[in-house]
Amino acid sequence: MDKRLELRIIAPSMNLEKMPPTQADMIILRCVNGELGILPGRAPCSIVLGKGKLRIFEGKTETHMQIDGGIASVTGDLVTVLSNSVMWVEN
Repeated sequence: MDKRLELRIIAPSMNLEKMPPTQADMIILRCVNGELGILPGRAPCSIVLGKGKLRIFEGKTETHMQIDGGIASVTGDLVTVLSNSVMWVEN
């Protein structure tokens, strides 16, 4: 069985028409100094997010969300994103 990431998004103004995937093969976060790709088994870290796209890869499907800065935490295979604003973006 392949390892996968679990994604949790927390935002007070979650304007989402559907829930984001809870499982992902890879997540790319927009940080203040560029992008950071997260794969299963990543060492724990805390990340300061910039404004931009959060890219979620699940199989051959790529989903985009627009985030308005915030922070992210990676612990084991759990990625938690905290942001003031999160919205779906058409790919």
